[in-house]
Amino acid sequence: MTAYTGLDQPFKALTSYAYWHKTSMRGFVGKLATPTNMIFGDSGAHSARTLGIHLTLDDYAAWCRKWDEELTLYANLDVIGGPETTWRNQQELESHGLHPIPVFHTGDPWSWLERYLDEGYTYIALGKLLGNPVREVLPWMAKAFRLAQGRAVFHGFGMTLWAALREFPFYSVDSSTWGQSARFGVLKLFDPNSGTWTPRFMMNDRAALLRYRDLIRAHHTDPASLPTKAISKYPQVTRLACLTWRRAEEYIRARHGPITIPPGPRDPVARAGRTATPGLHLYLAAASLTPLYRAAAGVQAARQEASTT
Repeated sequence: MTAYTGLDQPFKALTSYAYWHKTSMRGFVGKLATPTNMIFGDSGAHSARTLGIHLTLDDYAAWCRKWDEELTLYANLDVIGGPETTWRNQQELESHGLHPIPVFHTGDPWSWLERYLDEGYTYIALGKLLGNPVREVLPWMAKAFRLAQGRAVFHGFGMTLWAALREFPFYSVDSSTWGQSARFGVLKLFDPNSGTWTPRFMMNDRAALLRYRDLIRAHHTDPASLPTKAISKYPQVTRLACLTWRRAEEYIRARHGPITIPPGPRDPVARAGRTATPGLHLYLAAASLTPLYRAAAGVQAARQEASTT
């Protein structure tokens, strides 16, 4: 039986201009405990509107250019419900010498996805996936993957719908739901033996901790250390949440096999001689530094523990 440890990949994080525009990305990456990291830059346009942040294309372009070395890739400044504006932003950022990943949203005419494909974009993000009924979004994804087959791979923004991850070979996805464990003390663990998730349970639920004790230990965590909601325990819970999503990532990667970006001149990862590694890649999203620092430290500590056992 394959052992899924969640320790075999670089640490992967999604950072948003809306939350991180005043942060030194070089300083952030330099403080991560993990030696190898993959960082996805996103505009966070929707968050910027809700936070009252004035986000301009020039400001975002300057941010992407400034931190180009630290960012593995970065997305276009997309506009939900505005495919023409999203397309113009893509062209404008490219005129600045940048290589953003284009974004296609649910609700946009399919002709826009076909345009990106015809223009030679081989790595495209799918957006506005959240909030759609499963019975509607799964057929929509099926059509997107059918149109792009052999021509492009996809990133799924906020895509943690397990049925979709099992069915569709995404090259990459991101998730912010992993951080709910530390915020609310609610746990949900991935069991690679069954390929399923446990029901949610509170971290101070002693009966659940006893029931899932072996699974918790497989995440390099002592279940006896969890039956409290004390703030001092949150770093350990963050580590547990990070590792369980990484184990799920490893399981899905094995399920679909290596997913590679088709060759082409518009690969947003392979710029300046970089190499795009096979997916699936799961990026952990967070609005602040602390959860990602704790998650990276947890991954590195688990690696060290695994190497001594």
